[in-house]
Amino acid sequence: MMCSSIPKGCCSISNKNGIAVWGIWALVPVVLVLTLLLVLSSAERLTGHGEAEGIHAQSAERPVIARVEDAVLLVEDLALIGLDDTYADDWLEDELLAQLALDEGLENTRLSSLVQQRARQIYLRDVLLEEVYSRVDFPDSVEVLDLMLEDSLLYMVERHYYHILVADRHLADSIFTRLSWGENFQITAERLSIGQKAGIGGDFGFMSGGELVAFGIPREEVVITGLGRVFASDRGWHILMVDHSRELTDTSRVVWSLADVFYRQRLAFANDSLLEVARQNRIVEGGTVR
Repeated sequence: MMCSSIPKGCCSISNKNGIAVWGIWALVPVVLVLTLLLVLSSAERLTGHGEAEGIHAQSAERPVIARVEDAVLLVEDLALIGLDDTYADDWLEDELLAQLALDEGLENTRLSSLVQQRARQIYLRDVLLEEVYSRVDFPDSVEVLDLMLEDSLLYMVERHYYHILVADRHLADSIFTRLSWGENFQITAERLSIGQKAGIGGDFGFMSGGELVAFGIPREEVVITGLGRVFASDRGWHILMVDHSRELTDTSRVVWSLADVFYRQRLAFANDSLLEVARQNRIVEGGTVR
């Protein structure tokens, strides 16, 4: 899990074409619906006049809510993607601008093809995941407790955690050395930490280690006694300290806080299983796919 999910206090192209490409890829999920409808509505212009006549004949029998030249938006298209009639104004303006861009010769056909391909990928991916995820059960309290008991050191022990977050590795190492020599952790946290709990000496209070692991901190960094090691996340460099430990006192709180964590783990396992099936009998090259 990513450390961007850590709770409060836990963590505090070069050329013009490159920037354009990056921006489009970043916005693909947002424009998925627009892209799919533009592809559908522009089909007759891309496949010739004969098919355009066929689409006109077809749309004559099906209610049209917006049209720009041969591009049409059907009422049933809106229903298919779950949008109301007000979306037709957006579609109309976007299609007008898209056709003007074509008239100005601004289209990069290769890039258009890539965007359409990516939109189709996202659509098909989400259809599959929605169907599979619907069969994944949310764990009940008994299941969560059983999972916790499988690693009692992580889940069934509460530790009083203190935390320091800094942006620089060298500073973190220096702080760690001074703490090892006996410097007061809370005073140091108040002076140097950029975590949101710095004002109270980096005090997290009593938590189970599993609650911190759920937010992206490695298991070995939370199952500690005394001063922990320096470790990194996307937020910076961390040091944890534990001054007291006790048996878990509020089991119900931890059970319900971890239920969603275990559910997301099940979804991640289902996703990984799908990828393994998808890789079978397919040639896969490049990227980081294993």
